[in-house]
Amino acid sequence: MKKTIIITLMLAAGVFITSFVSAQSFTSIQYTVGIPTGGLKDHVDKISWRGATFEYQREVAPSVSVGVNFAWSTFYERKDYDSYTNNNATLTGVQYRYDNLFPMLVNGQYKIGTGTVVPYVGLGIGTMYDLRNTDMGTWTIEEDNWHFLMSPEAGFLFDVSPGTSIKLNAKYDYAFKIKDADAFGNLNISFGFVFNSW
Repeated sequence: MKKTIIITLMLAAGVFITSFVSAQSFTSIQYTVGIPTGGLKDHVDKISWRGATFEYQREVAPSVSVGVNFAWSTFYERKDYDSYTNNNATLTGVQYRYDNLFPMLVNGQYKIGTGTVVPYVGLGIGTMYDLRNTDMGTWTIEEDNWHFLMSPEAGFLFDVSPGTSIKLNAKYDYAFKIKDADAFGNLNISFGFVFNSW
């Protein structure tokens, strides 16, 4: 997993240390809603209303940009009073389950056409830090893992002024299985602003 983190950081550095040619760059700040799927849904079944995404993109060719994407989402669910088994221990009570996800990606995007409304598609590769807690009474079970991550994306850019756009997109984060944790995914719906500069 250390190799994945190092490669992600090297690729991210490459985005920022490109030759200083005149190229358009885009900085985006978005509010993110997360929908759990797969193994994440098994732990927390509720939609996350607490998430944010920061993205920086630099145009490398007409309609093509590359950049970095950092995000955070918190998933939370309260489970009713019951008996719960973990490995060979069984506890009875109310459970509070949390998942904090921190995806870090190097990504590329391709804009389809021009105009005031521009659709685009993208793909990101990187890593995700998953901090998972299960609280019950005075007890807590905590797991933290780093996963290799792949994230396809599609969305729309709506021009509102010469230097500002509104961005609406959907991105599916797929965290691959590792030795200590199963694979899982989550669908992110994001809405925010893009600021263009030269």
